[in-house]
Amino acid sequence: MQIGALLPYKQKDENNVDKKKFLVIAVYVGIQSFLLQLVDQLIGKCLVSGGTKGFVFIAFQAWALYFLLGNSLKGAVKGICGYILGIIFAVIMSAGAGMFSWMGILAVPVTALIVVPFMMYFEFAPWCISNVAVFFVGAGAYYGILNYVDGINAVRAAGIVMLYCVLGLASGFMTILFRTQYERKITGMKAKEEKK
Repeated sequence: MQIGALLPYKQKDENNVDKKKFLVIAVYVGIQSFLLQLVDQLIGKCLVSGGTKGFVFIAFQAWALYFLLGNSLKGAVKGICGYILGIIFAVIMSAGAGMFSWMGILAVPVTALIVVPFMMYFEFAPWCISNVAVFFVGAGAYYGILNYVDGINAVRAAGIVMLYCVLGLASGFMTILFRTQYERKITGMKAKEEKK
């Protein structure tokens, strides 16, 4: 399968919209990005005491994952489940590293050696929890918040990751919905012009 088949933005020879009409799609995505940044600045500072420089990076990760998971609601469900499991595995790894703290610098690597192989077997799980790559994205976002935001606890970090995950997946859904409807409209107009 070609990578272009997974992405919402098609190669030039496959594009249903010429460059001038594509501007509408590009501006729509720009508006979505503007709104995500604005929402982040409005709510991000309220999510943790002392404020933050923002969590919107998680939304942008999830937005991209929507495309990589097939541009569908089924893919969005897989994304949400993957983020949840990624957070769970990150919590397990943190607890394991604490148990092995007597090992010093080897505590985290040994924990990873134990937990990650188990996590990999989720590839054989039902469809909604079988994309292990999304686990790593969810775990990474969780670790990013937990380790770099002062005074945050595990539950709040997980809540923030999931909130922004949903914002990003919703943005991906809206991108595809808008683009699909717009391209259908343009294609329909082209067909009517050709019939004349």
